[in-house]
Amino acid sequence: MLQSTSLMPAHISSFKLGGKNILVVSDGEVLYDINCFAPGIPKNDLNAVREQKTDTIPLTHNILVLAWNERVVLIDAGNGHTSGPQGGHLVNNLTIAGITPEIVTDVVLTHAHPDHLGGLINIHNQLVFPAATVHIAKAEYDFWMSDTPDFTGSKNNLEALRSVQQNIKRLLQALEGSLQFFTESDYLFDFLQPIAAEGHTPGHFMFSVKCGDQQFIHIADLCHEAIMLFEKPEWGTVFDIDFELAARVRRRVLNELAASGKLVFGYHMPWPGFGRVVKKGNGFCWEICE
Repeated sequence: MLQSTSLMPAHISSFKLGGKNILVVSDGEVLYDINCFAPGIPKNDLNAVREQKTDTIPLTHNILVLAWNERVVLIDAGNGHTSGPQGGHLVNNLTIAGITPEIVTDVVLTHAHPDHLGGLINIHNQLVFPAATVHIAKAEYDFWMSDTPDFTGSKNNLEALRSVQQNIKRLLQALEGSLQFFTESDYLFDFLQPIAAEGHTPGHFMFSVKCGDQQFIHIADLCHEAIMLFEKPEWGTVFDIDFELAARVRRRVLNELAASGKLVFGYHMPWPGFGRVVKKGNGFCWEICE
């Protein structure tokens, strides 16, 4: 059972599972335009599912910190300096939790979108975590570094996609000496098993996190919020590089998680990110772990 272990400052939470300590640190909560979600779906239908009418949706950015086996491992690195003041709070919150950037040994990227990658490079184009190895799926790296990435499956506009790609390419180039590639067959540090969940991006990975004799699933960006993409997995987002594939993978994985009852952690799920997937009619719902 997941147990909260101590009172922590806001935006920092600690837990114990299977005898292992787990820290969750927030990078902030960023407002996203409602048009980023459910492209092509009438706004009245979207508002009905969300049971409110709004022009923006707040997305949390929850970062796991696993200080195990003489390693300090972050899963993802947040937005970085470009998203302030809403985002970019990772380093400050880590420091409050007693973890300075210099002692971070590894950063594992679920994928390379800027809100997961941007926190690795500061405003001076320097490494935020100078001693860390940055682990990224080879398929993810190859896609964003390509001269001709295939955006034909996306519902975003091409100009926006090319702008995002150039930003990601710049960040990856700045990290060149720190990168280490992984594939689905690589077991990282004896406690992280990559699980391919392509569609959102070509190298988008979830992770099974082994905590002693227990485990939980980090779903990365399988869902970006806790309502509409659970109830309507096919609605998707403009961030999905292959929209139709992402929708199929989303429904399949949510089905599996609901059937198994496994503990789940989500990068964008309501703070502090832990919960379970429950079947609800033809869709699903998110249950927060109290």
